[in-house]
Amino acid sequence: MDNIKYPHLVILMLFFIFNQNMSVAQEILKREKIYTLNSNEVVAYEENSLGLYQDELGYIMVTADVKQFSRSYHIKGKIYGPFDRRIVEKPVFNLSSWGFIDSKDETSYVVFNGEEIGVHKDPLYPVGLKVSSQAWSYVLIDQLEGTTRVVINGKDYGPYSSLHNYYLSDDGTRWAIIYSDSPDDYYILFNNGKKTGPYKRIINFEFLAGKGNRWVLTAEMKGVVPKKINGRELPLFTVFTNSGEIGTFEQEIPGNADYDYRQLYTQGANYGQTVAQDQKIYFIANDELYGSYNAVVQAIDMGDEYNKFNYVDPTTRTLHFKGDGIFSRNVKDYYVSKSRKSVAVIKKAGIAKDSLYMNDKYFKGIYNNIMYLKFAPESEEWCLLSDNSNGTYTLHFSDGRTFGPFNVNTFQGTPGVLLGKNAKNWAFYYVEAQNNTKRLLVNNQERKEDFMGGIALVKEDGQEYFSWFSMEGQTVYLNKLLLE
Repeated sequence: MDNIKYPHLVILMLFFIFNQNMSVAQEILKREKIYTLNSNEVVAYEENSLGLYQDELGYIMVTADVKQFSRSYHIKGKIYGPFDRRIVEKPVFNLSSWGFIDSKDETSYVVFNGEEIGVHKDPLYPVGLKVSSQAWSYVLIDQLEGTTRVVINGKDYGPYSSLHNYYLSDDGTRWAIIYSDSPDDYYILFNNGKKTGPYKRIINFEFLAGKGNRWVLTAEMKGVVPKKINGRELPLFTVFTNSGEIGTFEQEIPGNADYDYRQLYTQGANYGQTVAQDQKIYFIANDELYGSYNAVVQAIDMGDEYNKFNYVDPTTRTLHFKGDGIFSRNVKDYYVSKSRKSVAVIKKAGIAKDSLYMNDKYFKGIYNNIMYLKFAPESEEWCLLSDNSNGTYTLHFSDGRTFGPFNVNTFQGTPGVLLGKNAKNWAFYYVEAQNNTKRLLVNNQERKEDFMGGIALVKEDGQEYFSWFSMEGQTVYLNKLLLE
């Protein structure tokens, strides 16, 4: 009878129910129960931070039993452990492989993609696991003899009385072992059997991507006499690549604390380093010398593609592309899209204000102090975070959308934003200033799950998800939200 008397109420109720159902239908959230902690267990933030990793791997979570002093690894629906090694390294992973090393009593286990590739009893002690898409390697210490061996895909190399380090290329096809037979005599052994050296000291070594066996090395050479400048002796170092010696440079610029000869930048097919020659500052990249400059270059981005690198000369505030061209002036900071078709240039625009230019041509507006700008991984769309100088922060998107202000406790770190393949979907995570609680917003809707750890963008069967952990009672869940 009431429904007949008040038909408009029925319509409103149906409209409300329909909208509620639509909102539920639009959100597809997959929830996977990972593990329920017992009364003695915690997620092991202190020794192995909770990890969320993408694609084939899915996730790694480490739990610790505070009474048994043990830990377990939760990976791809399986539990490995318990283990009780006192000092443990974090699990290692890439998009297709993962592994860890841990011990139970006096036996150590090396696990790669779920398989025990090494089981060693004391005094043999494995450390330093490295994995690639098709290879694995680790160091095996003989604590009784005081020697070390490097195990690569099941084959031993050594023993070495003094192992400096070893390296595995990202694709797993190349490796290098740096060792010393006596003080000031360091050698590099490569997977093809070639050996270089001796060197007095190895400073840096890295493999580079691209065709051929590309690598870069910085080292002190034996028998090289320090250079005398203004009555002071300055030690020298030399840059080598697989193509030969590139140059010798000075390790110090007296009075210049910004100069650090030990810092080598590598990314993809590129390498770069600030160097000093006759006390003048240069930037060396891919075997070429750029400069000189009055100050150490900053904001270095080496890129992935060969010879696609850039940096800022802080003296002139100019942005250089490939070192030999000035792209923009009055630069505070810059960001490059993954395609490298777009360059966002940040310039000062007054007290606590910044202006944004795209490709140094298109003015995009003036914002409060820009903390960072992020491009979407598969488009030229972007999002930036601005600091309003009052404890609040605002998100600004390339299509004009703004969200905030958000009250952020920056003592817990700069708040992070994650974008989908384009900037339509976004996630923002931060610690609330008022109550120090962790908050997660997805497309401006606060998630009610007890958010923990980090958040990742994952793909399954061609579909895109935001993925994060949450805790309900003593149970840990992995949440995957389908993105339209």
